[in-house]
Amino acid sequence: MAAGLPERSRGRAVVVGVADHNGWAVLVSAAAVNGKPAVVDRRRVALIENGVPSQPYHHETLALSDAESEQLLRKVRRSITESTALAFDRLSADLSPRYRVSSITIRQPPLERLPATVGEVHRSYHVTCRADGMLYHSAICAAARERDWKVALHPRGEEMSKAAEALQVSADEVERFIDDLKLTLKAPWTAEHRNAFAAAIGRLSQVRLDSVPQPATIHRRRPKER
Repeated sequence: MAAGLPERSRGRAVVVGVADHNGWAVLVSAAAVNGKPAVVDRRRVALIENGVPSQPYHHETLALSDAESEQLLRKVRRSITESTALAFDRLSADLSPRYRVSSITIRQPPLERLPATVGEVHRSYHVTCRADGMLYHSAICAAARERDWKVALHPRGEEMSKAAEALQVSADEVERFIDDLKLTLKAPWTAEHRNAFAAAIGRLSQVRLDSVPQPATIHRRRPKER
C-alpha cells in the first residue's frame, strides 16, 4: 500500500463497479449479504476539479502550441489524480468499518495505450476522440492499485452476461432482477448503475459469494445515497 493511505479495514468485502466517463464516474458498491448480491452504496463522483478542462485532447489543445498543450496536460493529469484519490478515499471511509473495498471492475480502456505526446494523439482522429477517456481510466486503475484493490477489466456490453454466469441464471433473469431494484431503491437507477452493479456481481462471485442465489431471492438492500 502506498505511503500515507488509510489502513485497510477488516469489514465485509465489496466490489465496486465503475462506469467511467470524461470528468465523472458512477460507482456502485456490491457485497455478498447472506450469500446474495446487494447494493451497499452508489454514487456519482467527480474525477476532475471544476474549471479544469475535462477533455483537453479533443478541445483545448487543438488551439495550443505543443509546449502549451503539454503544460495543460500536466495540470489536467494532476487534477484527475487528486480528484480520483479523493473520491476513492471518501468511498472507503463511508463504507468502513462494516465494509472494505477488495476490488473494482471497470470497462476495458478505450485505447490499448495513450501516446506519449499531444502531437502524437492529434495525428489520429480515432485516438483524439478516445485519448481523454484514457486519462480517467488510467487514473482510476492506478488509484485502485495504490490501495491494494484488484482491478478487473470487462468488455463493454457484457456486464449482464458476466453476472448471469456467476449466478448460474440467464442474462434475461439477471437484467430483470437488476432493473426491478428501481422499485426499492431511490432514483437514480440508470443503465449505468445497472451495468456497474451487474459487472460487480460478476466479480463478486470470485471474492465473497458463498452460495448462488435463485433469482427470486436476490437480496435487495437500501444503499447509502450520495
